[in-house]
Amino acid sequence: MKICEIEKQKFDAFASNNKIRNFYQTSEYGDWMEKRGYQCLYLAFVDEQKNIHAASLIIYKNIIGKYKYGYAPRGFLINYNDEHTFEEFTNHVKMYLKAKDFVYLKIDPPIINKTRNRVGEAIKGGKDSTRLIENMKKLGYIHLGYNNYFEMLKPRWNAVIKLDKNERDMFKSFSKGVRNKINNAMRKGLKVYKGTIDDIPIFYEFVKKNYDRPISYYYDYYEIFKRRDMIDLYLVKLDPISYLETSKYLYDAEQFKNSEIAEEMKKGYSNKSLLNRKIESDKLLNVYKKDVTLATELSRKYPDGFIIGGSMIIKYNKQLQFLMDGIDDAYKSFNPNHLLKWTVIKEYLNSKYYYIDMNGIVGNFEKENNEYYGLNKFKLGFNSDVIEYIGEFDLPINPTLYHIIQKTGTARLNKKIGTNKK
Repeated sequence: MKICEIEKQKFDAFASNNKIRNFYQTSEYGDWMEKRGYQCLYLAFVDEQKNIHAASLIIYKNIIGKYKYGYAPRGFLINYNDEHTFEEFTNHVKMYLKAKDFVYLKIDPPIINKTRNRVGEAIKGGKDSTRLIENMKKLGYIHLGYNNYFEMLKPRWNAVIKLDKNERDMFKSFSKGVRNKINNAMRKGLKVYKGTIDDIPIFYEFVKKNYDRPISYYYDYYEIFKRRDMIDLYLVKLDPISYLETSKYLYDAEQFKNSEIAEEMKKGYSNKSLLNRKIESDKLLNVYKKDVTLATELSRKYPDGFIIGGSMIIKYNKQLQFLMDGIDDAYKSFNPNHLLKWTVIKEYLNSKYYYIDMNGIVGNFEKENNEYYGLNKFKLGFNSDVIEYIGEFDLPINPTLYHIIQKTGTARLNKKIGTNKK
């Protein structure tokens, strides 16, 4: 067998039927990376009859003179457990890239390292990729470690939701905190809808504080991935009129309830339970009164409503992935991100999509000294499964230059290449 370059259409056709296909290994992602200043190779491992047995998109850049750095985003499209084919493919890739003056190639396959529960503990009898990792090391791959945070190009830990329940059971599976925040968002007049490319500028206003990227980054994503309907933009709108109507209704209903409790207490029926009900009712009245005041103010200023957040999602291989999102911090307490996630989940229940990838979390599940504890709590609160991948590997093509570069730090790659942590 041999390595050869193939056309984008042939690559996409092979990728669409591969078991570990992912949107990073598509011609759309290659086109998007070319907009970021990279060049692309679409390589295939073919037999004498030109049947493709493995393939990979490799993006690359020159790092020193004619010498290049390569990256196969989310790894090769190959059966890593077929040791013979994987070894042969690796050797051919090394020879092919050496002839093109590559120094090294980086990969980060979407292969589970160990099956974990929701507190990060390894499940006995679950998946374990120790043998694969050791085999890769024997083939010359350098494992860059089991990082627990966002040190690598893409998250090693992810939160994934199975779309295997009806709407009622799915909602019940969420944590109490997530359910309460979704209800709070609806009570405050928030509504979610799909945007278009014309909404990119307002979406950019929410995400630019989180990611140091130009607006073209988002335009390119939308335009390129929309060609095969692989992307959607969701926006969260605050409807002040709806917010005001709901707040008034809740305030009036609670005021009536509060009056009834007060009447009972006047009649001498006071007890600890009744007193607690009165205290709780007084608290709710105060909350609803503030809501009425704020909603009245907002409805005067913005009678048609306004956008307070949004999210881009990728659709590929029966899986959805939240790519990036942002919200207006002034309305963070309205919980727009919770409602947005729930709306997307509901939309794709009982569809051809089986999973929703909430994107990166961290491998530290402790609350103490963990700045990302809130991120984990938010994503795992949707009854997500913890996914731990095997991590990044470097495959030296020119070992001498590779070690010189690693020592001098010449090839410090931008950590934001196509990755979104939060």
